[in-house]
Amino acid sequence: MSIFNAKYLSDEEIWSRIDSFYTERSDVESKLGDPVISTDPERMPRFAKRLYELNQKCLLFDQLKGAAQDLKEINELIGNELPEEHELGPLHHEYAKECQELAGQVYALLMELGLLPEEIEDEKDLEILQFIDYAGPEYAWRLGINVGLDVEESRSRLENLLNKGLLEKVQGNMLVGYHRQRDWVKHMNHTYYRITRAGRHYLRRLRREQEELTDENGG
Repeated sequence: MSIFNAKYLSDEEIWSRIDSFYTERSDVESKLGDPVISTDPERMPRFAKRLYELNQKCLLFDQLKGAAQDLKEINELIGNELPEEHELGPLHHEYAKECQELAGQVYALLMELGLLPEEIEDEKDLEILQFIDYAGPEYAWRLGINVGLDVEESRSRLENLLNKGLLEKVQGNMLVGYHRQRDWVKHMNHTYYRITRAGRHYLRRLRREQEELTDENGG
């Protein structure tokens, strides 16, 4: 069971990024133990401040680890039974709620620090998805022309969206009457990218959220 409920990254991948804070903290502690640094009036305060910041973050991570372990243990006690039908159900609900809240705080912190870039689609990514959703499959060079990217960035962004499951690859010789542009010429030897079902659902959700926001603001 996932505790982060991330869009693309697994819990293991997110924990590996959290581990980098513990590694850095150990490194900073070692530096502060070095007499050369600990007696340096310029470097010591800088390292001390960083250690304080890391300790604050690691405290939150430790709380989440503890909550996740508690939830794991109670899940093992409940076994295959439904939590709401087990005598430990109320305790399970309490542990699950605490774990969810802490995981949300950690996820938000990592996003704020820019450590989960895979979880974000920027405006240009959205433009790519919307173009392919409207116009049909496209290959990197032609897509770049249509959305204003050089071919390398176009290819990089397409691969990123592919890895997220929002696009899929299809060979030119597999496309028959698929494209909506009348003047479209199919290149048999190119690899095209087309939107997936998940990609369409993602765009629909964004449109729905935008409509709800517009309604809340009075049109």
